[in-house]
Amino acid sequence: ERARRLDAATVGFVQPGEMQPERDSNYQSEPADRAAGRTNGRGSRAGAGWFSFDLPVDANAPMAVIVTYFNEVGLPAPLGEFDILVDGTSVGHYEPNQSASGFYPAQYAVAADLVGGKSKVTVRFQAAAGSRIVPVCGVRMVRASGL
Repeated sequence: ERARRLDAATVGFVQPGEMQPERDSNYQSEPADRAAGRTNGRGSRAGAGWFSFDLPVDANAPMAVIVTYFNEVGLPAPLGEFDILVDGTSVGHYEPNQSASGFYPAQYAVAADLVGGKSKVTVRFQAAAGSRIVPVCGVRMVRASGL
């Protein structure tokens, strides 16, 4: 039931590290030569600097970004310090989830003024100076009220 509601609420999804989905989502990165990764069999992006994707939004609904991260079973959560931005405004800061194992979602609310009158937004992952972005294994824009 949860998966069905998530699919119904999804406005846009990108699988980082997969060529065609990234092209379709206008993938950008600094450094430009960022390597795509594989995290437990799924494509991912990680590292220093920043990377971004353009995702569609529903300007008439409360929106949220759901980011899929991964914790290796039996190991501590990966450390990194980075923000999640929508059109240049921070909507969240990465917090390691010590209790999650395997793939897990983190949800970040998107303020209505960030999507009002728009059909798409840029979701950017920005590492703090001297830090890195942990592997991002999925980025989903959803109607928050549909979850």
